[in-house]
Amino acid sequence: MTQALFSLVVVAALLLGVPAGEARAQSDPFQRLLGREAEPQARSLWYERADGRGRFVFDRSARPALVLMENGREVIPVWPARASGGGEVWLTDTDRVMLRFSNLGGVTFFPPDNRDGVIADPVGEAPAILAEPASGRDLQEAARNMINELAGRARREISAELTDVGPEANAFIIDAMHMVVLAAEQTPRRTLRQLDVVRIGVGEVPRADYSGGVLDISVNPGRGYGGRPSSGRILQELEQGA
Repeated sequence: MTQALFSLVVVAALLLGVPAGEARAQSDPFQRLLGREAEPQARSLWYERADGRGRFVFDRSARPALVLMENGREVIPVWPARASGGGEVWLTDTDRVMLRFSNLGGVTFFPPDNRDGVIADPVGEAPAILAEPASGRDLQEAARNMINELAGRARREISAELTDVGPEANAFIIDAMHMVVLAAEQTPRRTLRQLDVVRIGVGEVPRADYSGGVLDISVNPGRGYGGRPSSGRILQELEQGA
């Protein structure tokens, strides 16, 4: 049986001068959406897909804005840009278009299951996508789960090196681990067999780098979900570094 090696590096990290209240963690953001009432002035909205294949939340109250599909496994940060021909698009950290708003107010959603896009209509206010604190114990448990998943796919021993940055920021480290697992699920096993160490720490800019058997992830908890690389960004790095 493959054994996973776990190592936790505890570092007293300065969160880049960002107030602790700006960094919050989450365990299941969709369940939190169902359990919270929307604030009257929230700019977070539910949208319904015209093809009848579910809803999603577009939370513009966050910086960056966030997209969370109904029953989705990933909170997706998006950034605005001008659209060719007018209007506005919202891009992921891999420059993939997630949403397009026309000058007339129409909305097109580009989910993974429909890259050609599907019309979406706002159907009501949604609560902001917020986060809960996570303890050092939560961090260690998440790390064990991550390396067990990775070791199972790679069929070899893998270790983790992490930074404990305090309860209100830890879950963005945890969320980064979740992104690693999601990326690994789409990565060929032969690529993962080159992986020795997953290292996740604090940095000014969210980053993923894979070389020499080390997957190095930088997270800025002060930027919330936008402070960690997405699973798509990590997948790109795993494929390029193979």
